[in-house]
This record gives sequence, structure tokens and C-alpha cells, in this order.
Amino acid sequence: MKRTPEPELMQIPSQVRAYAEADFSRSDSMVVKSLEKYLKKIGRTLNKSDLIFDMACGPGNIAERIAKNWPFVNVVGIDGSKEMLNEAENKLSENFKKNLSYQLIDINSITTGEIYFPFKADIIVSNSALHHFHDPHSFWGALKKIGKTKCIHIHRDLIRPTSEEKAFEVKEKHLSDSPGILKKDFHASLKASFTVEEVSQQLVDAGLSQLEVFQLDELYFEIIGCI
Repeated sequence: MKRTPEPELMQIPSQVRAYAEADFSRSDSMVVKSLEKYLKKIGRTLNKSDLIFDMACGPGNIAERIAKNWPFVNVVGIDGSKEMLNEAENKLSENFKKNLSYQLIDINSITTGEIYFPFKADIIVSNSALHHFHDPHSFWGALKKIGKTKCIHIHRDLIRPTSEEKAFEVKEKHLSDSPGILKKDFHASLKASFTVEEVSQQLVDAGLSQLEVFQLDELYFEIIGCI
């Protein structure tokens, strides 16, 4: 199935609210678990000087989980949608305000140099971010600019199905009881996503071949490593 890009930013209030209210807890928790496993694998212990970016953080679900898991580490959620960050900040509890904050930044503008972000991360994570970019190299370009040397990366995203029929089948299998607007957006996201082979080539082209990409299940691939 040929890739069909979707809007880069989720701005429509009804879409934002449906996404914010959806239960993505399993997928969100897996990002944190992957980070825990990788830190253990490389023998890395986080400390209070470390900085973690959650790119295209949306309503802040993963940023909050990371802030809770490592309360002594500074966590910054970055997104280009003001509506999404409003959702994130509205539910930000007092418990997280000491080590979690949000920044409204168009990630493409980091790549082009229109915005200079003065801080560099020790760890960068994202979930279902890559497929929103019309030009995926813009995403990788931004990550290279805002990560420190030896920055740890954990990125997950959807895998584009092989056909329109398969996309419909996957949507009905995983979101059968979800609101219509969420099912519609999920279907669009599947069509906008990349294959594992395409992502592998993107990493080579971006000079990021040190990162490993592999398929997790029928829905997701994961990119992990240190650059």
C-alpha cells in the first residue's frame, strides 16, 4: 500500500480530545519499559543532571510516566500542537511540576534552524511521532541537533499495512469499540506510517545507522540505540 501522509499536527479540538481520552496505556508503558531495559543493558544509571525529551509528546502521557519513574530527572515534552499541549498541561499534577514541563515547538523548525533550542538531551523518546512528518528526514534532522553525544534513543511507531484491506482489518481488530473519530484517525495513521525497511533506509540516509530498528508485532516497530 502506497503511503498517504496525514496532517503533521493534530489541531482539531474534537480529534485532540478523542486522542487524549483514549486508552493507550499499554503502548505508552512499553516505551518506558524499553527505556528501562536498555539502560540496564548498557549499565547506565540516570542522575539529576540528565535531561529527557519526549518528542511530539501529544497530551503528555509518556512524559508523565517518565517523570514519575525518574522523579529526579528533568523531562521536557515537545509538541507543535497548542491544543495537545493544553491537554497535557491541564492534567499536569503538582507531583510532576518539579521535573516535567512542556514546550510548544514545531519540530520541523529545529531542523531548518528557524528555532534554536539551547538545551541538548541525554535521552530522546517518541511514540507514534515519525509517521506525522511529511518528510521523515526532518524528524531525524531535529533529533541530531538536540541530542548530546551518546544520546540514547527510543522511538516507536506504527507499521504501514501491506494493503487497504489489511489496514481496515487491523483497525477493526484493535479499535473495534473506539469512537468513530478515533478509528478514522487511526486508519489515517496506518496509511501514513512507514515500513521497517523504509525506516532502516531513513536511518542510513540520516547518518544514524547506529540505531537498530526492528518489528515488535503487527502494529509497531521500535528504534533503539545510542548515537
